Amino acid sequence: MSKVKLLDESIWSKIAAGEVVERPASAVKELTENSLDAGAKRISVKLYDGGRLRVIVEDDGSGISFDDLPLALMYHATSKLRTISDLENISTLGYRGEALASLVSVADVEIRSRQEDDNTGGLIRTHDGKITEHVRANCSLGTRVQIDNLFSGLPARRKFLKSASGELRRSAVFLREYAVCNPDVSFVLEHDGKEVFSTDGSGDKMRVLSKIWPEGAEIQTVNVSSERLNLECWFQSRAGLSGRADIMSFVNGRAVNDPVIKSAVSTAARDLAGNWALFFNLEPSLVDVNIHPAKSEVRFRYPDDIYKSVHEAVKHLGSPVKIPEVFNIPNTPKKVNASNYASNSGWNFHDSPSKITGLKNYGHAARQIDIFAGNDNNTEISENEIFDDEIFSEPEVIFMGQNSGGYLVYDTREGITIIDPHAAHERINYERIKSSAEKSNNVQKLLVPLTLHPTLALDVGEYENALKDSGFEFSDTVSGVELVSVPSIGSTEFEPETLLRASLKALKENHDGDTRNILWRTWATMACKASVKLTTKLTRDEALSLWRELHNCEQPFTCPHGRPTMIELKNSELLKRFGR
Repeated sequence: MSKVKLLDESIWSKIAAGEVVERPASAVKELTENSLDAGAKRISVKLYDGGRLRVIVEDDGSGISFDDLPLALMYHATSKLRTISDLENISTLGYRGEALASLVSVADVEIRSRQEDDNTGGLIRTHDGKITEHVRANCSLGTRVQIDNLFSGLPARRKFLKSASGELRRSAVFLREYAVCNPDVSFVLEHDGKEVFSTDGSGDKMRVLSKIWPEGAEIQTVNVSSERLNLECWFQSRAGLSGRADIMSFVNGRAVNDPVIKSAVSTAARDLAGNWALFFNLEPSLVDVNIHPAKSEVRFRYPDDIYKSVHEAVKHLGSPVKIPEVFNIPNTPKKVNASNYASNSGWNFHDSPSKITGLKNYGHAARQIDIFAGNDNNTEISENEIFDDEIFSEPEVIFMGQNSGGYLVYDTREGITIIDPHAAHERINYERIKSSAEKSNNVQKLLVPLTLHPTLALDVGEYENALKDSGFEFSDTVSGVELVSVPSIGSTEFEPETLLRASLKALKENHDGDTRNILWRTWATMACKASVKLTTKLTRDEALSLWRELHNCEQPFTCPHGRPTMIELKNSELLKRFGR
């Protein structure tokens, strides 16, 4: 049996560093938090090769004294804690004294710093975990930290780093979050000498959010206060992506990725897809920030307060989703008035059709649907018209109407068929997209190229090859990155940016597997959500068009999720049930 031995410092320090520094974005996070704790009003971050080659973070904060520089590089050296009781009342972003020591263990580090009362500052350099230089030097007020060759001595760790654009995106996401939380601080992010992102430190939170969230959609805000906490909630609707919520959350100024907050938003705002920024402020003693190595999660003493505050904020926000003037059913000859679509979501514009009780009422229900589509509701319906096969029928199919539950009823030579219009439309869209996605070079040029928001352009940079292979095309211009083509996915139409964002989300969440397969399934899912709802009132022409398209599918009998699209009652079964 092997004997127990103490690990050498060169080994255990690298193990400890691995919990704090995973990638360049970890270094940016730790150093930026130090700058904010130092009271900085200007923070500049420069990355080279996504931070894999070099990371520089410079601020105008309070600085580090010359004598304290060597101590600042040691594990558990900090100016933010003194006693064990301080752990129960943490008000700073950093407190463990691990960040700089961890960086020294896995990279070459240079720090230049000067405090306000000092005439000169200090410079300290390290290599292979050891201090190689510590001298006085002329430098600006504040601190400048330079990290070179991250993980150069740890090839096993370095090979897990992403591409330069991928690592840049991770740093940019973090920096944007802290820019939102600290609008009075000026942030600048540069990559290989080019500016990627900046804020002016004006203190205007709306101004910062407008920089990182898509243009055009309204941004709303609401404040909720209770005995133990205050919540400032910002929201921007993205109605095209039902059910999806992108959440930035902050607790006492700390950016966190906390499951309690995410769960609260997902349960309170099921129908409010969009961008969320939530700022929770509560007594430090009511939240434990010392539960995660990267300090990205917290533990609340009263988690119910989080749920209640989020629910209250959502209640005040209401539903910002606008009802479209016209709801278009793709590949059908008519459009259904938006009032029908809206009424099925709680907007009452018309009474529902009467319950179908007989064959004659089926015809009457069908005409009622035409009335909802904009026809004259005073038109008289003759007996002959109700049973006129040329009006209601496909060859060998007669559309009898739509019952009060939304199901479509057809008379065929074999009997009666009842169709679920939503499930049927899902199947049609699914096969349409699958067929289109299986064709190579099937792209659609945009009439007017779409200039991407800088935030979106960063995401595109990381997954550009996969997106290009699937039909997206981009162009670098003076004004930024432009989207010039999108995959042609049949006649199912989505806004280009909506299609791009959904595709990026799918690629982020599915790192393995065939890219094209991942994306066409994502598009098919989007088509399912866009499919006609069960309670949407269809005209007879639309119902017959749905019948034709469904029966042209390879698998017409189930939707993509396995639910039946139709139920058939054969004449023989009807005869048996009626005792004939």
